[in-house]
Formats: sequence, structure tokens, C-alpha cells
Amino acid sequence: MVDTGVLRERYYHGLLPREDIRANHFVIREGESHKVYVDQKGFDTIVELVRYYAMSKEPICTKDKRIRVILNKPIERQKWELQHEDVELTKKLGEGAFGEVWKGKLLRVTGPDGSPAPVAVKTAKLESLTKEQIKEIMREARLMRNLDHINVVKFYGVAAGTEPLYVIMELADGGALDSALAKLNFPMKKKYTLIYQAALGLAYIHGKNLMHRDVAARNCLYGGGQVKISDFGLSREGVQYTMDLKKKVPIRWLPPETIRSGLYTPKTDVFRLESWHGR
Repeated sequence: MVDTGVLRERYYHGLLPREDIRANHFVIREGESHKVYVDQKGFDTIVELVRYYAMSKEPICTKDKRIRVILNKPIERQKWELQHEDVELTKKLGEGAFGEVWKGKLLRVTGPDGSPAPVAVKTAKLESLTKEQIKEIMREARLMRNLDHINVVKFYGVAAGTEPLYVIMELADGGALDSALAKLNFPMKKKYTLIYQAALGLAYIHGKNLMHRDVAARNCLYGGGQVKISDFGLSREGVQYTMDLKKKVPIRWLPPETIRSGLYTPKTDVFRLESWHGR
């Protein structure tokens, strides 16, 4: 039950996992008269309900009658919590792991020329995703929003107020790095430059106490003459991670000791990057 008015309120966050918000639940129910209730008093909309309790400071009863809650200050959306109206989809680029990928414009962010920033938008319909898949999408977004480096794809935010879910990132006009390498026939000197750029991005990621765990040309983008590391679906925080050997993992470029022990460290990322020299 979401009325269109509440979507515009700064305190409405839409779909967020527990890791991103400390939730204290109050059930808002709709009566036969189509009024909404959180206690005994009915209101025409959720916005009116929230405004009343915030202005009047009238306590809201909880299941434990000894505890009464007063609305004081809303927890507003953060910078990375975008709205669908902030994004204009312009061209479908293809299919991703969980849905479609679109080229678009982020209307609230402008580029050097003052025009809306070009972005890539991953879209996903929640009804077609499992709970675990939704959790993975939001976990990847949570890791990426703290990264800011020219050789790491920029994460702008998530639009989770309505469906489909949007994950908005920097648009790299050269596309996937493996495709660019196949099409553009770079000279060897340029290839070494690309490896160096990827190494700079990887060093930055490791400096953020993060392991990528799948450094490969297919998981990097190319734009503006720069390599941009992307696809953080397998990434983990920390300096050590024990792989679940029952799950499939890309082992082609893993060092032998990682395959034997199942233990992943930042050095494993470095080994994978060094293997690019032989390609």
C-alpha cells in the first residue's frame, strides 16, 4: 500500500535491506473506509498520518503498551537514494544478470558542459527476483557507493521507491574492456597502459579494505581512454575470505594456493591482474 504522495516525501526510502537501515516497524493498516491507521485515528493518506503525529507529538502506541513513540525527526533519503524521475532512459543496451541494461541521463547531476550526466542503468523487476538476488544487488550497491576513483566505475545510486529497481552507474562509452580489446586492436604499449590503469584501480579498492575477487577484462569497462573496474558481485570486505567450495567460481586465473586452500586475499586479485600480461 503506497500512495503516490508518499513517494515524494524525503522520509520515504522504498526497498532497502536491513543492512542499510535500522528498522522499527509500525504496521500501517487500511480500513474498510479506505482510511489508513497506525493507532485509533484514521487518515486519508499516509502523508497526512505522518504529518499529524509529527506535528502534534501525540505518542504512537506499540505492542508493548508501556512504550509510546513520538515522531521527532525524519531519517531522510541519502544522496545515493535516487528517484525514478531523476533518471531518463534513452536506449536499451542489453540484458544483465537480473534484468535489462539501459543507457540514460541522470537529470540531477550535470557533466562539464552542463548537460545531464550520461549513465548506465541496470533495471530489475522484483517479482522476477528471489530474496537472495535482491540482497545481492543491494549488497553490491552498498560496496560501490563508497568508491571514488577514475579507474573504478562510478556508482551514482539506487532508485528503489517503485518498480522496476534501478541501479545507476557511470556510462563508459567504450563498453566492456574485453570487447574493446577485440575490436580496437590496441598496440602493445597501450595494452600495458590499460593494465597499469587497472592496477591503480585495484590498489585503490584494496586501500578501501575490499577484495574484488573477479578481476578480469570482461568485468572492466573502457571509457574516455581509461579502464574502469566494475562488477562487484563477488567482492568482499576485509583482507581474507574463505570461498564456499560448493559454489561455482571462476578458477581459470586463480593462483594454485587459492584453489587448494579456498582462501582468498588481496594477493589473489593481484595474481589475476598479472595474468593479463599473457593475453
